[in-house]
Amino acid sequence: MTRAILTIIAAIFSFSLMGVAVRILTADYSIFQISFTRNFFGFLPILLLLAYSKKVGALKTSFNRQEWVICALRGGSVSLAQLCLFMAYSKLEFATVATLAFSGPFFVTALSVPLLGAVVGFWRWSAVILGFCGVVMIMRPGASIFSLFSLLPVLAALCYAMSSTLVKIFSVDRLSGLIQFRSQIFAAGFSLLLWLSFGEMVPIASAFDLGLFLALGLLGGAGVLGLVVAYRMSQPSLLAPFEYFGIPFSMFLGWWFFAEAPLDRLFPGVLAIIAGGLLIIWRQARIKTDLARSSNFGDVANS
Repeated sequence: MTRAILTIIAAIFSFSLMGVAVRILTADYSIFQISFTRNFFGFLPILLLLAYSKKVGALKTSFNRQEWVICALRGGSVSLAQLCLFMAYSKLEFATVATLAFSGPFFVTALSVPLLGAVVGFWRWSAVILGFCGVVMIMRPGASIFSLFSLLPVLAALCYAMSSTLVKIFSVDRLSGLIQFRSQIFAAGFSLLLWLSFGEMVPIASAFDLGLFLALGLLGGAGVLGLVVAYRMSQPSLLAPFEYFGIPFSMFLGWWFFAEAPLDRLFPGVLAIIAGGLLIIWRQARIKTDLARSSNFGDVANS
């Protein structure tokens, strides 16, 4: 359990450092170029995972039309999410972007109703409302500090939530690495198309910038791989709360690299977002426990 916790914390820190690289690169390069680079290197952790699990041969597996459509929708959602998130990093405080992006679990809960036919009860709807109240408190519409750019990380969270929800439509026997690899093809393709259509091809100016582009891919890849490994080592309900370490990480990194400390803007909204997210995690864990108990009771009764 300790190894799983340390692994997921390291993964979240990798994502936070990736955000720092994005923030620095947006000063000289378009978000379209940065997005494509991120997606290009995104193949690396997937291939490493398939190689580690000795499932590289699964890449030859055929998909039906619906599965390809889902992969395309996931790839498009991720590409749009990256553009929104990367633009937000260039316009808002670092910690503000990261905190607003944690509205993702609330979108996942809400989207699971129309897309998956899930039944969401009182506690989880309450968590969604609480979390979005926290988002509104941070954005502060109507106040002098309000910026339309603050909508970007929320839109990014919605797009990432769409991708996370759509993957659940696949049958359970489909290999996760295969689904992610084929979704990544569309993400890279869409980001390349957008870069060629709207972005400027800026030559990499220095060895430092080249290092940042490499770090962008490696840190993002390490983050993805760390999450996969951690969630395989322990129960998701036990590990998910540790993802919120990303908020203090972003506060520290924003202060260290960019001399930002938007504490007056983040509080108390950040507390509402964390509370809402933890309430969803607690409720999902409680539901799984109740279902397991009901199943065990049924087995005893039928024995």
